[in-house]
Amino acid sequence: MPLPLRPFAAALLLIVPLVGCSKPEPDGRAPAGFDALVAACTEFLAAREPHVRPGASGEWIKTGYSPALVQRELNRTESPVTPYVGKIVVKDNEAQATAATQPEAQAITLTPAHLLSNRTHTFVYSFDGNQWRWQNGQRLTKIPGQNDQTQALTLADVSALGPSGFAGCLPR
Repeated sequence: MPLPLRPFAAALLLIVPLVGCSKPEPDGRAPAGFDALVAACTEFLAAREPHVRPGASGEWIKTGYSPALVQRELNRTESPVTPYVGKIVVKDNEAQATAATQPEAQAITLTPAHLLSNRTHTFVYSFDGNQWRWQNGQRLTKIPGQNDQTQALTLADVSALGPSGFAGCLPR
């Protein structure tokens, strides 16, 4: 082999075994699907209304949530089985007030003075090449004057349609 071809042949020998070993090309469906999921989650949370329910001692409790800050994180992986993972972090405040009757509770305007807790919900998703799937979630609750609490969330917790659920944050 002539001398000028040796570096070319050596480079070719190094490249040929790597053909087919690179990451698959990005699939636009995953980012677009995740963006749609984040948008649906944001819209669902923005539509929450305060709700009134009876308390254990005969009083009525009004609970409401601040507008949520919804943050997204999308990462490409090395795995052909799960080429993308995503995370949605929802930060909101929970406020509560009580009254003697249901109409009185309904009439309460919740303010920062009614703050019960600051909450951070973290939802983890994976993309299998075709669709997004919810994997797990947790809630971090900070109540003034108490220790922080972390609670694992089940699919049933998250899929609840009521005012405390997160059904709009699940893939459809």
